[in-house]
Amino acid sequence: MAAIGLLAARKPELPALPQLAPVQGAESYEYTHEHDTLLDVAARAGVGFIPLTALNPDVDVWVPPANTRVRLPTDYVLPDAPHQGLVINVPEMRLYDYTSDPNSPTVLAVAVGDITDQTPVREFKVGGKRVDPVWTVPESIRAERPDLPAVVPAGPDNPLGDRWLTLGNTSYGVHGTNNLWSIGRQATHGCVRLYNHDMRALYDRVPIGTPVRIIYQRVKIGARDGGVWVEAHPDPYDMDFDPLPSTLAKLVAFDALGIVDGGSIKGSDVRKVVSESRGIPVRVGNLAAREPLREPPLR
Repeated sequence: MAAIGLLAARKPELPALPQLAPVQGAESYEYTHEHDTLLDVAARAGVGFIPLTALNPDVDVWVPPANTRVRLPTDYVLPDAPHQGLVINVPEMRLYDYTSDPNSPTVLAVAVGDITDQTPVREFKVGGKRVDPVWTVPESIRAERPDLPAVVPAGPDNPLGDRWLTLGNTSYGVHGTNNLWSIGRQATHGCVRLYNHDMRALYDRVPIGTPVRIIYQRVKIGARDGGVWVEAHPDPYDMDFDPLPSTLAKLVAFDALGIVDGGSIKGSDVRKVVSESRGIPVRVGNLAAREPLREPPLR
């Protein structure tokens, strides 16, 4: 009888749930000024150029009419990576700085390497810091650009800007720029480039030894307001040609555990989000209410 009483008093345990990343940020807009291009809008708003154009395919990039409303890429699913140090996701061309708050990072637009000089996808630590860095031009770049000097001194013509964080003991770094139009593009020889005002603030926050994770996640799945959201980006390095099967498999796994309301998930909707890769979270389903597990009948 004591055993029966113990069973009756014990509360049913629910199975562990997979963690869905939160959707953060908010939908926001900017209005074009006379003689603006979308390059001007991106720089003024502090967002990346290519993510901005992907989000506004019907807006003329070079001659948008004045007072055109332009949606900004300012809402996002947090990447599937530890909430520590710096996380840089190459496909979305964004840097997540968790050094001040592991739950609500500072999110910054970046430029990354092009297809021939890719930003390395691996883990680093900040190995050094420099103010007003001097650029010693690599021989490979001088072969492409023989007009460049062997050394570019600090100053307004230096493509490294005025702040530099070394990635490990490599020649790669996170740095500012003398070309603000390049942010949000594949525009470097493998380094990660930020707007100068963003880079100066980041430099002040980040100590030597801070972990830096450079990742490659085209598709992220998150949760907000009782819904499941999918955010998809282009494939700049041809490293994830078809992320749809793995995305659907993850959603099916959530459904199998009673998290996602399978009736509201439409494969065609997810396929559209992935194929368009507009770089914003899109709601594709609902988080289902779960019933407690039932105790087995007493015998």
